[in-house]
Amino acid sequence: MTLRNGDERGAGLTQQPDNAWSDIGEEEQRARDKALRRENKVAASMNMLIRTRARDIRDEPPPPDLQRSQDAIRDAETRSCWAQWHRGQAARHKATLEGLISHHESAADRLEGRMV
Repeated sequence: MTLRNGDERGAGLTQQPDNAWSDIGEEEQRARDKALRRENKVAASMNMLIRTRARDIRDEPPPPDLQRSQDAIRDAETRSCWAQWHRGQAARHKATLEGLISHHESAADRLEGRMV
């Protein structure tokens, strides 16, 4: 670092990540840089391995036994949902038809002169 008056004081100082200045030598700085590059290379390799394995897991089909089990569960759930819908539809039709039957019976009674 050169001061305004041309003084070279602090030439061996390097700035640390936390903005603190410390006096470390060039060898130590090179060792730190090398360790950081190695750490970054390892992290990149691990990320690539994780992405590759995740892609492989997504691409592989589940084991046949598990697939059959999942299919059976899904089929049972589907049948249950449809059965529930049909029971509800039957109840709605019954209510509609009972009301319709009652309406027509009372209309017929009125027409025949029977007051109900």
